Amino acid sequence: MKILIVDDEPDLCWALERMIRTNDMWISIAGCSTSAMNLLKQHTYTVAFVDAILPDSNGFQLARHIHMVSPSTSIVLMSGYYYREDMDEAHTHIGGFLAKPFLISDVRTILQQVLSADQIRQEQYPCNTYC
Repeated sequence: MKILIVDDEPDLCWALERMIRTNDMWISIAGCSTSAMNLLKQHTYTVAFVDAILPDSNGFQLARHIHMVSPSTSIVLMSGYYYREDMDEAHTHIGGFLAKPFLISDVRTILQQVLSADQIRQEQYPCNTYC
């Protein structure tokens, strides 16, 4: 399983990586949207944790881009400024939300939820098409 973490706070990336790392995970970290988009050209990710506010873009724009280039990637938006209530129908491609600061239990719960939803989606659409 490949996980992408996009956040401009190195300490948060380090902590999040340690919260979710298991033996079967390969984790990439990007500090900005540009780096994340370069990684997306090279790899397909199962889950992307994306900060809502990045130095070169906002996380909503990056989430839309990730969804366009890799619709099978589940996206978890992270923010200390926005909250779940701020999500609306325009952001339906966002599979989960983590409010900063978060606990390890929050991270593991949301990861389990998006992976479960991804498994259900794969069972419904086995050839990865959504038409």
